[in-house]
Amino acid sequence: MSTDWLQRWPGLRRDEPLARHSQFGIGGPADMFLRLDELAVVAELVARCTESGVPLTILGAGSNALVLDGGVRGLALRLMTKDLAVADGVATFAAGTMLPRAALDLAAAGWTGMEWGIGVPGSCGASIWGNAGAFGGDVEGSLVECEVVAPDGTTRWIAGADCAFGYRDSRFKHDLSGHVVLHGRFTVVADDIATVRARTHAVQSERKRTQPYGVRSLGSTFKNPPGDFAGRLLEAAGLAGRSHGGARISPKHANFILNVDHASAADVLALVHCARDEVASRFDVVLEREIVLLGEPASDAVAAQTAP
Repeated sequence: MSTDWLQRWPGLRRDEPLARHSQFGIGGPADMFLRLDELAVVAELVARCTESGVPLTILGAGSNALVLDGGVRGLALRLMTKDLAVADGVATFAAGTMLPRAALDLAAAGWTGMEWGIGVPGSCGASIWGNAGAFGGDVEGSLVECEVVAPDGTTRWIAGADCAFGYRDSRFKHDLSGHVVLHGRFTVVADDIATVRARTHAVQSERKRTQPYGVRSLGSTFKNPPGDFAGRLLEAAGLAGRSHGGARISPKHANFILNVDHASAADVLALVHCARDEVASRFDVVLEREIVLLGEPASDAVAAQTAP
């Protein structure tokens, strides 16, 4: 693996703690780290990483991804471009655009269709990758197409219908796993501004009422099992408020884990492991993790807990 070319890249940081770049505030160091404000150079960067054998990890906002304590090998890349434009009933977001901000900006301009995005505290690129959704809406139901960079640096647009979206799933987790999302185009409809803003206010109010707000949260920890809700099962198992180290299962919604006191990724994984075992033991339901794990554990002691 040759990194001489990368060492000269403007803005490159070595041994950068990724806790600084995550809403959750947890994560070991990246060997190398870049924040990019210009999407035009992403294709070149991706292609050169592929050619030189540098592992590449794309970071979103860190609202549903847990960076492990051992950190990330190779290059961790954070796309910061937050452009938003609307034309002919289609809203185009750059990869770094935060969905809640975009939804509010669209509502203020009288565009409806993205109100569900207020409940997704993540970036456009990461949300497309994981088919994020909340309050009855998701990426699959709104995405027209997305622009992506392939490992060889070529770019193309992929129709939303060709992304093979599933429940918190897409082709970008499978056969397109080496691709990087640059833009997403979403369907919106012109509507009365007051009416749209009333809907966004209702979504905001419901989020604040039902989910932890104003604290460092990892988002939904587990996927909902068929015909049930992970939060209900976790609460029925008496797990709400359970703590380990600096991490705590939210007393308000047990499917959220909070960073309450400088938690480590190992603290969080201990709670994930405990919660999954407790629900399986009591209700014979094996919950599937929704949070994404990035990087490596600090030791073999927690490696077993990183299993799906």
